[in-house]
Amino acid sequence: MKNIKPALKITAKALCSIAFFAVLLSFVKTNELIDVFSRIHWGYFVGSFCLTPVMLCVSCAKWKLLLDKGRVRVPMWQLLKMYFVGYFFSNFLPSTVGGDVVRSFYAGKRINDQAYAAVSVFLERFTGILFLCVLVIVMPLFRIDLYVNPFIYLPAVGGCCALILFAFLFYAGSRDSWLNNCIIKLPGLFVSSEKAGELKVKGKIAKCLEKVTEIIVDKAKKIRSGLEIAITAMGSDKSYLVKLVALTVAFYFLTMVNVFIAFKAFSVDISFLGVCVLVPPALLVAHVPVTLLGNLGYFESIFVGYFLLIGVPGAESLAMGLLLRLKMLSLGILGLGFYLSYKSSNGAELDELKELHNHAR
Repeated sequence: MKNIKPALKITAKALCSIAFFAVLLSFVKTNELIDVFSRIHWGYFVGSFCLTPVMLCVSCAKWKLLLDKGRVRVPMWQLLKMYFVGYFFSNFLPSTVGGDVVRSFYAGKRINDQAYAAVSVFLERFTGILFLCVLVIVMPLFRIDLYVNPFIYLPAVGGCCALILFAFLFYAGSRDSWLNNCIIKLPGLFVSSEKAGELKVKGKIAKCLEKVTEIIVDKAKKIRSGLEIAITAMGSDKSYLVKLVALTVAFYFLTMVNVFIAFKAFSVDISFLGVCVLVPPALLVAHVPVTLLGNLGYFESIFVGYFLLIGVPGAESLAMGLLLRLKMLSLGILGLGFYLSYKSSNGAELDELKELHNHAR
């Protein structure tokens, strides 16, 4: 019975992938896509692949910055290998074990501290999402006419809500905060009735609320504990925050350049400003885990939909998305080799990763 729900979830996501590609291929005519691929600019195409390791190094440098605050420092090349393995799990295996869990697992084995490794991976992702929320709000201001479209203003509203939620969870994570105390006491309000009938109903509500509050408080504590590590590091090293922000900005700038060059690889006439405006909301929406294998099908559909807003034909956006997918698959193939190496040398089994993933959830 325990395996039924994960199997259903995987099946549902696989069907969603098929559905998204079916819609895309019905929307984009095959001859149009072939025409786009026939216009490949090989200089930009090769340049697009050359940019990938640069982006990966920036991500690893940020992770290393966070991870090195622990007891053991990990060499950059080791973190790169872990990132490759993460890409393999995210883009090739239809499982509930994600790339971040895998990176956390191997980093934890390396430094002999699974808890701190998980915090470092969380902080890397968390700071990236925070900055993405800011970009989603700010970047469309450079094309204010696009703000009338729900595809732009809804992610912006979502970004504002996410920033408020993060602040809420950070404050709620404090053991002495009034907010934390209110959340913990909330279930008790539903079991104060003296009438048996009401007590039964309110008792069920209380149990449900207890589970919800436990999740909220647990997530809040994880966010707060992770951020407190970063804040402590900033206090001891005044340049720490500057490095963290600089690497985050660099990663998103390279992400926009990556999309721009991928378009240019198919000789698409597009402005870099247009890419900078649309990539943040597209990335935020594409983060929703709808399908398998790195959101296969959904990711490409989101980019096609967004770039239609500035007049880029669907076939050209789909070609660009497929190039980005090809690059992720290439990283995953390299990751397979590193994973097999790790598995044979460290005895890291898939069951251990699944157990760690279940514990993290």
